[in-house]
Amino acid sequence: MPGCPEETGARLRSSLGRVLEGVTGCSLRPTELSRTLEISRVMMSRVLSAISKENPIEVLTSIPGPETLRSIVRAAQSCGSPAEHVESALEVINDFDHLIRDQFGTRAALNAALSVKHADTRQRFEQSSRYQVFKGMSQILGFQGKIWLTCMMFTPNAEDNDAIDISTIHGVSGLRRLRPDTPIQLVYGLPLKYKSGRDFPVQMEFDLTPFFSHIPAPLTVVEDQGQVISTFAPEIGGKDALYDMLDSVHVPAGLSRFAKPGQKTRGTSVVPDVPVVTLINDVILHGDIFEGTQPKLIVYKTMGKGAADNEDTSRDIDRMATNDEIASLGAGLTNLGIHEIPKYCDMVNYLCEQNGYAPEEFRTYRLQVQYPVYGFQYIMAFKVPDPEEQ
Repeated sequence: MPGCPEETGARLRSSLGRVLEGVTGCSLRPTELSRTLEISRVMMSRVLSAISKENPIEVLTSIPGPETLRSIVRAAQSCGSPAEHVESALEVINDFDHLIRDQFGTRAALNAALSVKHADTRQRFEQSSRYQVFKGMSQILGFQGKIWLTCMMFTPNAEDNDAIDISTIHGVSGLRRLRPDTPIQLVYGLPLKYKSGRDFPVQMEFDLTPFFSHIPAPLTVVEDQGQVISTFAPEIGGKDALYDMLDSVHVPAGLSRFAKPGQKTRGTSVVPDVPVVTLINDVILHGDIFEGTQPKLIVYKTMGKGAADNEDTSRDIDRMATNDEIASLGAGLTNLGIHEIPKYCDMVNYLCEQNGYAPEEFRTYRLQVQYPVYGFQYIMAFKVPDPEEQ
């Protein structure tokens, strides 16, 4: 019967190492071993990489499966590896097989359970899992994007010292349609009644198309029961048939500097509507806005309940653990570059010009997530003071 995972990983590492070292006239190099054993070089590299790791949990989560290991060991025996080493290796491979089937059920379940025991293993496992979600949702929905971008610039309001103006850049860059049978419908933009100022502070829209990396997405736009529904359904093109769908608005006095009952934090809330490779959420603060407070990252699963208010404790059960972190990009706007959106810094400088402030008067916090999970909500929250504290 198999022992504990740590013991099994340590035994795999040592026994496979002895078997491969015993191959006649062959060094422990993947190319040479793959030729001698007639095993795929990629697979051979995975085995050598796994048994070189010091942590036995990393050995287990990165090594190929039992059948592949058995074929490698038997090939090594045919190439001169001592029989006693081969027999010992096959015994521990059998234990590895039983560990998967009897204790965890599947290899994926074993990797999920063991990933929490080592930081590097967990990060690699979560990254791989998020990529699989991205790939699957892209194929199901029929579209994907390169970058989901949410940038919010907070500046003082000229008429009310307690109020904050908000300027936003929001949307997706590198949008691509994958399937001809699935028109893409997104709730995108504010209804016209809001733009008229009757139900929301007066807004100005900024034209960002001069800064696009790709041509503007062709959209059919309708308003339905207070929502703006944008349909994206161009002809299917090749890998370079990419579009940008980025919008920008300015909302005067959109936020208060101070806390209100049930509203102790300010910041951003992002739920990407498109499966994307990268989520970038920038909060750009002018002067002393939110000075002295560091943002907190909160991630929710929204499925079945919709977006969460981070101050609603009943939604704490929907919070997700994450290794992602918010980074401070320091003062000024010189560190904002995004490789996939070459003119992003120009976009932000354009907002500075529209608001009448110099770039050096700002500081930025950034959340960057590779393969954000479709349907997850990412919140960057700043705790704000009560009015009486001022």
